[in-house]
Amino acid sequence: MLRPTADTLYFGGFMQRIGFIGIGLMGLQISRRILEAGYPLTVWNRTKEKTEPLTAAGARWGGSPKTVAQNSDVVFTMVTDSAASEEVICGPNGVLEGSHPGLILIDMGSIAPEMSRSIARQSQARGVPMLDAPVTGNPKVASDGNLGIMAAGPKPTFEACLPILQTMGSKIIHVGEENGKGTTLKLINNLIMGVAIEAVAEALVLASKAGIDPQKVIEITSVGGARTGAMETRGPRMARHEFSPHFSTNNMYKDLSSAMKLAEEFGASLPAASISTEMLRAAKSQGKGDLDSCVVMTVLEALANIPDKK
Repeated sequence: MLRPTADTLYFGGFMQRIGFIGIGLMGLQISRRILEAGYPLTVWNRTKEKTEPLTAAGARWGGSPKTVAQNSDVVFTMVTDSAASEEVICGPNGVLEGSHPGLILIDMGSIAPEMSRSIARQSQARGVPMLDAPVTGNPKVASDGNLGIMAAGPKPTFEACLPILQTMGSKIIHVGEENGKGTTLKLINNLIMGVAIEAVAEALVLASKAGIDPQKVIEITSVGGARTGAMETRGPRMARHEFSPHFSTNNMYKDLSSAMKLAEEFGASLPAASISTEMLRAAKSQGKGDLDSCVVMTVLEALANIPDKK
């Protein structure tokens, strides 16, 4: 269990009360880390039952995002997409309706940079500083407190919240003072992951067609320049045709589509990302959107006339 220190628990002379909105697979693990660090925690989720492991461990149920904000000094949000973030923060009974002097907002959702900037403007109008601070990692990484966190927003706000962020992340980067830079960096990070998964899928399908056991590809790429996190984490699952979601096709498609939009805005060409996005679209059209994004392998197998292994 993490042991709280005075620096960790106190901010401006009083104990920091933390609110967390969005108790999904990641939110559950991050919230547990906050509780284990000794912070008083109030939680809210659309499906109340998902918060029960936390309330059983000592967290309070908030009732609404507004109520969470009223009872917190720092509120984290981590919901599905841009529309959901805007709703729980700026909508009726949202976080901003519960704003009060000293409140800080940290949105950890993987949302569009323009939405981060819009939410930040609305927050600032209420006197609430905001960080957009999406993360990289999976639920196991979150449980171990080893997430990567890319935060953007006012530097004093970032520094004030750093002790809390350190309970959940081992690599914490302040991207810049301009809101939206954190979510932009997350799109860039996921662009790399999406293209790498596509490359791994192509390699394993080609190996199968060439009569080479895909496991041999996984073994040889564990050393040398072809070594990638995508092969190490997704390769064995692809070889087993095990596609339970770690990061869903729907979410990867959303992020790569947003990266393509960003490229259009800045005049960058992303040919590999474009192909990867289309392969994800194909998987979605086959009803595989809720499966892990490495399910694109099955699309390639169909193109290569490899029989379905169901």
